[in-house]
Amino acid sequence: MNQVPEPAESTEPALIVPAYFHPATHPGEWSWLADHAAQVRLVVLNLANGPGSRADPVYLPVLDRLRSARVTVAGYIDTNYGQRPPDEAAAEFSRYLDWYQVDGVFYDRASAAAEHLGRYADLARRARDLGARLVALNHGAHPIEAYAEHADLLGTFEGPWASYLELAVPRWVRSHSPGRFFHLVHSVPAASFGDAGRLAIRRNAGCAYITDRGGANPWDRVPASAPAGAAPC
Repeated sequence: MNQVPEPAESTEPALIVPAYFHPATHPGEWSWLADHAAQVRLVVLNLANGPGSRADPVYLPVLDRLRSARVTVAGYIDTNYGQRPPDEAAAEFSRYLDWYQVDGVFYDRASAAAEHLGRYADLARRARDLGARLVALNHGAHPIEAYAEHADLLGTFEGPWASYLELAVPRWVRSHSPGRFFHLVHSVPAASFGDAGRLAIRRNAGCAYITDRGGANPWDRVPASAPAGAAPC
């Protein structure tokens, strides 16, 4: 099966965008994603901590525009750190495919522990069998290295700027391409956006999303401090 290609290495991280905002209330954000397609590695589609109970037609035109711009879109699925039944996760991904024709899957709250490795290997296999061209595991921390065998993208940090400053990177990360890793950093002062991007690259994360937003859902729009026409990180 053909895989979504990794981006070329860069001095700035490509964008992994948790698009947890609705097109009806934030149409400008979705237009921004299509207009900056060359900078976007992945858009994560999340309607209701999953695909929801029925298709939402408001998403269809914005997703069509992203497809035309060759932006990769993945459906969000919460795995509850290895506790989610695999059949439930597979059913949710099938709905994403049927309703929104996504390219891949974004497994959130992924376990980082060895004891759950087999479960995530199974989740990745099921998704690929269903048609996923990209599998992302968002651990929010560095997992054991063996997880890299089963995913195209590993999320190895999710949290606030203050914690990001203290992040330690295990040695094994350096043996893989930066394009395999992403960091999600919130509550970043606007003046520190450049520093955050440079830190991501230095820590071998070729993809990132950096925002000044905070609170319960810091991914509810693109950063308020991002200048018009510029990348949000």
